[in-house]
Amino acid sequence: MKNRSKWSQRDSDMIAHFLQAHDQIASSRWAKSEISFTTQGSVVTESNFPEFDDFVFAAVYFRQLTMKKDALLSDAVTRYLRFIACPLRHGWIEIEKGRFKTALDKKSFPMLTSYSVRELFEAFIYGAGLMHKTPKAKDKKRKQFLNLIDHEPREQVVYSLNMSLHMTLNHVGNIAAVIYQDYSDWIAKHNLPRPDIRWHSSLFEVIGSDAKQA
Repeated sequence: MKNRSKWSQRDSDMIAHFLQAHDQIASSRWAKSEISFTTQGSVVTESNFPEFDDFVFAAVYFRQLTMKKDALLSDAVTRYLRFIACPLRHGWIEIEKGRFKTALDKKSFPMLTSYSVRELFEAFIYGAGLMHKTPKAKDKKRKQFLNLIDHEPREQVVYSLNMSLHMTLNHVGNIAAVIYQDYSDWIAKHNLPRPDIRWHSSLFEVIGSDAKQA
């Protein structure tokens, strides 16, 4: 580790939150759901896709990772690279970060190739009004969503949306695995401040907690 004296509480918190965001997606029902469909001619005879509420759960964290304002993955990587002393790890993380951005900007997989993965994802979370109120009729994301949902084969839309996000998640997981190894080692060995966050996975746990009187 280098620059140890410059490590801050914010560094601990942001890297920990990035790791938890990845874990929340990777361990979710969305991530474990089958993504497939079969057709006979133009008729869909069988389909297996994540449930809508499972997609929305994962989308909350994907939005933090991909949104240009939050840019959680980029933030965590920037912080990590300021302290990693190994040039090989530094270079590999930079490459994987580039692959993550490329995965977002490239055409969706394997269908609807007129849309990038980012456009497809944002058409749903913004154009459909999942994360904010329904946008105005002239809004680009709203137009893209309506075109997707009203004019494209529904099975291709749902398949491409979910499969493209799975492929993007692979890069997030690769980065998270390496950062976690060094981050946990640094916290343990160098007496750095531990993350001051509340883990989302246990926010609603009640059994075993201390009851507080009103």
